[in-house]
Amino acid sequence: MKRTACLVSLLSALTGACADDGSGSGSNSNSDSNSNSMSSATMSSNTLTTLTNAASESGGETVAGSGTASGVTDTMSEPTAGDTTAAGSSTFDPFDCGNAVVNIPIVTPSVMLVLDKSGSMVADPGGFWDHDQDPATPTITRWNSLYSVVDLIVNNFNNSMNLGAVLFPSKTAAGSYTEAACTVGAAADVAVGGMNAAKILGAIPGALTDATALKGGTPATKGLKVGISELGKAPDDQPKFMIFVTDGAANCKENAIDLNDLFENYDEKVAETVADALAMGIKTYVVGIDISQTVSNDTKDGNPNSVNTYEKLNLVADAGGVARPGAEKFYNTTNQEELQAALQSISMQILSCVIDLTPTPVYPKDVDVAPYGKVQVKDCMTEDGWMYLPEDPMKPGVLRIELCGQACSDFQMSGQLDIQYKCPGAP
Repeated sequence: MKRTACLVSLLSALTGACADDGSGSGSNSNSDSNSNSMSSATMSSNTLTTLTNAASESGGETVAGSGTASGVTDTMSEPTAGDTTAAGSSTFDPFDCGNAVVNIPIVTPSVMLVLDKSGSMVADPGGFWDHDQDPATPTITRWNSLYSVVDLIVNNFNNSMNLGAVLFPSKTAAGSYTEAACTVGAAADVAVGGMNAAKILGAIPGALTDATALKGGTPATKGLKVGISELGKAPDDQPKFMIFVTDGAANCKENAIDLNDLFENYDEKVAETVADALAMGIKTYVVGIDISQTVSNDTKDGNPNSVNTYEKLNLVADAGGVARPGAEKFYNTTNQEELQAALQSISMQILSCVIDLTPTPVYPKDVDVAPYGKVQVKDCMTEDGWMYLPEDPMKPGVLRIELCGQACSDFQMSGQLDIQYKCPGAP
């Protein structure tokens, strides 16, 4: 899903009213002609339209109107470039006075949720946890918590991301000590696409699913490979991510020599698979569910023997290209609140608040980002509002802004933003 951001451009002609400081020959008729004419142009596959009768004048100056921009860009993403050429004989000129709605191409990130639905997520008692840290309430399954958090995330970011989902193992996996416990679908349970929240929630098992339905081993490598294959179908200019969520050590490795090798040995290919994805431009965030810093027992129980899952997930997170700073590289969660915070934090990182202003405003000091106005903040880490960023060497001449604090959060959650290119002196 490629979305566009609309900016209201209220700029002056070189001889227009809002540039008339006494040295030019400011002409109201020119401004009237611009604001009362209707023309359209195209920017790549998106449209640019000059609205009629949209600008009013006050004291010889064009007064800014309002507009709505919707869209998200990641720091890795490249907004679609292209000449803005007119339909017919007109061409959009950012020096023109008038109210122009400009659709800025913005690339939406594609995100694949790779979710562990192994039997351990609902096993009794190991699959239950104190989800709310309240001893007075009953424990619930890890899957119950994961479903609830996925519900929240996919609905919150339904407008902002192309989302998909892969379950490992598949819903048809058996709860037996056989290869049937390691099945993964040949295709994603939900292909990456826009407005996919309902599809994802309908495709994964419900919150109250128990051990009679949630079964199988932990074929993480197979699940990740399906996710990589699906993301590979997305356009090259789309930022691509996987969010890999698991509660244990991976087994069910490919080409196992026997059942003991299949279930009792850790699958070392997980980190390698994630590293291969990174080489393809796909970054992987790793989320652990109640992972302890211990070495597993050497027993025939369907779980990999003599493995420190905590250390293994640290390696996977490092290979994914977006490891957390510090000793703990993955997002380890011990209750539902932490799980929600982890996925929320990851989603916010995926949805960058850095926006390219194209076409470039003629009067950068008069750019107005509602409701914060023209005044830039000084510290984006501690203030709410926006600020200009230094020029990106990879995008010479392109002005960039960053939304800060609450402005960034509001944009990420809603996908909507109001930016105005105003004339000097306009309120």
